[in-house]
Amino acid sequence: MTEKNLIGGIRVRFAPSPTGNLHMGGVRTALFNYIFALKYMGSFILRIDDTDRARSKKEYEDAISDDLRWFEIKWDEFYRQSERTFIYEKYLNILKENRLVYECFCTEEEILKSKEIAVKSKKPYIYNGRCANLSSGEKEKLRLSLSEKGLYPSIRLNVAQVLKINPGFNSVEFNDAVHGPLSFNPKLIGDFILKTEDNRFAYNFASIIDDNDLGISHVIRGEDHISNTPKQILILKALGKEPPVFAHISLLYGKDGKIMSKRDASSNIQYYKDKGYLPEAILNYLAVTGNTFTVFEYRNGKKEIFEKEIFSDILEMAKLFDIKKAKGSGAIFNEDKLKHINERLLAGMTAEKLIKILTEKFQAGNALKKLQETYGESTYLEIIDFLKNEFKTVKEILNEFYIFFDSFNLNIESTGINYDPGLKTALLNNLLNTDDFSENSIKNIIKATASENGKTAKECYETLRLFVTGRPDGPSILKIIKFLGKDRVIKRLSV
Repeated sequence: MTEKNLIGGIRVRFAPSPTGNLHMGGVRTALFNYIFALKYMGSFILRIDDTDRARSKKEYEDAISDDLRWFEIKWDEFYRQSERTFIYEKYLNILKENRLVYECFCTEEEILKSKEIAVKSKKPYIYNGRCANLSSGEKEKLRLSLSEKGLYPSIRLNVAQVLKINPGFNSVEFNDAVHGPLSFNPKLIGDFILKTEDNRFAYNFASIIDDNDLGISHVIRGEDHISNTPKQILILKALGKEPPVFAHISLLYGKDGKIMSKRDASSNIQYYKDKGYLPEAILNYLAVTGNTFTVFEYRNGKKEIFEKEIFSDILEMAKLFDIKKAKGSGAIFNEDKLKHINERLLAGMTAEKLIKILTEKFQAGNALKKLQETYGESTYLEIIDFLKNEFKTVKEILNEFYIFFDSFNLNIESTGINYDPGLKTALLNNLLNTDDFSENSIKNIIKATASENGKTAKECYETLRLFVTGRPDGPSILKIIKFLGKDRVIKRLSV
């Protein structure tokens, strides 16, 4: 299918399980699906895969939805698997009617024992299909035994029968959009479970039934699902359905070499929110981590190819996105690179845009309002513009607000920093004698104070910074003093 033919016909989905918070790998999968849909003017579906009733929680579902909204990843349709069991029953009944499934009475303990034997024999575990040939009497006896425990027979797909009704179908083959042609021997897959003994539909069955029923055209997901794909294709073959296009993107690994998952606190989105990373910085970084955005432009009359790192918006990202260029090997998440992108985006942002982000994404509206009321609109915007160029994260910016408030209260002893009281007094007196609090004026006063008291300019700057901000280091103290104005600076030096 040509790129032109894809326009308007694309339907993709992001299908997280609500068994934990959204993590970086999940956001990356959601992003790739979303920009793929945007690129071809298709539909992006959010489907909550909550078939695991024991571990699924509404609080996690809500948190996942909230995080996607925080990133402004917008879905066109929404579904929960727990509300679609009648769909799965319909398709399971079709398989039953066509005698392509059978009841399995093997207990979990028996299955585990068989797997242990396979491991010891250094062979792959393949279910032996022993329940496929049980007599009616044997089935009834075993069914009663399970019923006494509140359990049901599990339902398995009869792979041999699926192959029988599909002559010439000797291997499960598909052309992965990332990895290329892949092939699996169905006889090595074995008869797998579609419905469990606790009456729950298995992932592979519910997932591919949903994909087919919802008209999903492309399944873009992590490469850890490659092993699930042949099973899902077998289910579709049993139903006489065509599979979607599969694209298995590389997994995201932390610096420790482990896959980033919801069980790892430093992988969860809340961790990066708390550290003050912009949502667009995270999306920019995730986009280029595991996908190459190769573009070209004419420089000095010559066509030059380069890799893009920062996008003007998500629409530009979508325009340049090519799923075929997604890496097939693991991508390493590097927080230093994320911070670099975050810093660049902050620096290139207008004060007005940052204020909007601080208000909507980081709930800093009250602090911003207080800052605006204290300094007036013009100086307020100057302060925001100054801070965004001095710091790398939103958290660092918000932590700096306190020095601009009149409620600032310095307890110099608590800092544990030594200072020269005489130098502090000299600076105070010289600043009292000027009404010009411009940067050049303050610089000249510092220079004169240092000369008059046999001190270095550095010592003067350090003393001023200590009493004005309560810290021995930080952004330009000259600019901070200019913003604070004479009254606030004199008050703080008078402590």
